[in-house]
Amino acid sequence: MPSLKAYALKQAEGGPQRLGDIEGQVVTITSVEFRDGDFGHYALMMVVLPTDEHVEVMTGAALVVDALENAEEVKGFPCKAVFVRKGRSWLVDDVAQEELPI
Repeated sequence: MPSLKAYALKQAEGGPQRLGDIEGQVVTITSVEFRDGDFGHYALMMVVLPTDEHVEVMTGAALVVDALENAEEVKGFPCKAVFVRKGRSWLVDDVAQEELPI
């Protein structure tokens, strides 16, 4: 029988990551959930890192949330993504063709 601690790892590790933690990496977004928080609308993504590690990533970046909402509308998950910071904004960058499965 598993220990309850096995289910509490996310809490112990400090919760979801931020876009800055995955900046510049080609990741796979497997699903997204939208929520309303104290500071507005935000997205909670389930992401697979290049190391095959599965993590939750949270963002309130308006341009990224908008892109995620558009993808959700057309059932566009899973999909590849690269997030980059330009000034104070977060953008979705192009994924190189060699990174996409054929």
